[in-house]
Amino acid sequence: TLEVIALVIATTLSGFLAFYASRLVLQSWEIEDISVGIDATPLWIPQIFMALGTIVFFIAFCDELVLELMGKRKAVEKEGSPHE
Repeated sequence: TLEVIALVIATTLSGFLAFYASRLVLQSWEIEDISVGIDATPLWIPQIFMALGTIVFFIAFCDELVLELMGKRKAVEKEGSPHE
């Protein structure tokens, strides 16, 4: 049950992170925000990779949570434990 609670918290936090990272990309695109460097890169271009990464992170936590709730998640063995 402690594992389910941890996965629910991690899924919720990663969901918020993915939502706000995606929102930041949209906002930067709408206001045409650019970097202050010499190249003047539109900021949504590098930000989109962070947003995609956080979305994948969120999906991974959702998958682990669903597998845990269904009882199909494999137990993680402790390092150094004997394999019998």
